[in-house]
Amino acid sequence: MHPEMRVGVAIPAYNRERLLAATLRSVLEQSHPVTDVVVVDDGSTDGTVAVAVEAGLPVRVVRRPHAGPGATRSLAMSQVQGDVLMPLDADDLLTARSIECRIAVLRSRPQTDVVFGHERRFSACGADGPVALDEPHPAYVPNAMLIRRSAYERVGPFAPDLRVAETLDWMLRARETGLNEVIVPDQVVWRRIHDANSSLIERESFGELAQVLKTSLDRRRTRRT
Repeated sequence: MHPEMRVGVAIPAYNRERLLAATLRSVLEQSHPVTDVVVVDDGSTDGTVAVAVEAGLPVRVVRRPHAGPGATRSLAMSQVQGDVLMPLDADDLLTARSIECRIAVLRSRPQTDVVFGHERRFSACGADGPVALDEPHPAYVPNAMLIRRSAYERVGPFAPDLRVAETLDWMLRARETGLNEVIVPDQVVWRRIHDANSSLIERESFGELAQVLKTSLDRRRTRRT
C-alpha cells in the first residue's frame, strides 16, 4: 500500500470573476480528490473573491494588495497544504483525470520529483466542454505540473518582480536544480485563450523573457567555471 498523498492546488487570481468558477469546478470534480485549494486574490476590483468564497471548502481565499503574478503565485504555493502541489491559473481548466494520471507516477516512482502532462488550447466551451483550438501537445509549464512539495522548495518561489516571465524563470531554475521529470501522454489541462491573457496585456514586459534567458545562461556558465 502506498501512503496517501495530499494534493494542494494553488491559484493566483486577478479580476477573474467571469472565469474562476469554471476553473474551481474542474479542480473540485477531479477523479482524485484534492485536500486543499488556495485562491490568492491579487487585489481584484471585481467579484473574484465572492466567486472563490461561494465555492466552499476545501477552497480557501487569501487576499492581498495587487502585487503581480509572480508574487501572488508564490504566496499561493506557500499557503496551500499538501505533500504534492499543483499551480493553476484562474482561467484554465483541468481535465477530469488530471491529478489521477500524474499522481500515479509519483506513487510508483519515488525518485520522480515532478510530473508534467499535455495541454490543449481553447477559447470557448460548447455543450460537450471546451472547443479545442489545437491538438494535445507536451506542456513543460507550471500549469501542467504536479510537484512534490520538497522539490518545489528546492527550486524556490516564483520571482516576485516579473510580470510575464515568472513561469519561464521558475522552469529554468528547476531544470538547473536537476529535478527528476516525467511527462505523461495524457492531456491534463485546457489553456484558455482570451483577451485578458497576461501574455497579451503585458506586452511592455516582453523584454523580461530575453533577460530571464540571459540570466539562466549566465548562471550555467558560472557553474561550469
